[in-house]
Amino acid sequence: MNNSSTNVLSEDLFDIAALCHAAMAQDSPNSPLHYLNQVMNLVFPYLTKDQKQEIEDYLADKKYLPPVEITIANK
Repeated sequence: MNNSSTNVLSEDLFDIAALCHAAMAQDSPNSPLHYLNQVMNLVFPYLTKDQKQEIEDYLADKKYLPPVEITIANK
């Protein structure tokens, strides 16, 4: 990843913030996953083709999982 920037429409930024708050509200009519999907739909178009591929690789390689430590006990 580099430190490039992307202009985001202020309406999208507002909607993303509102959806995050709605997901956390106790009286939201939908599950947090519903709001998370809406946020992803707003954010994904801003990604470059390379960034979208990085996301696919991240998911395929399951990089979101913590590293596994294997300890072999001495006999």
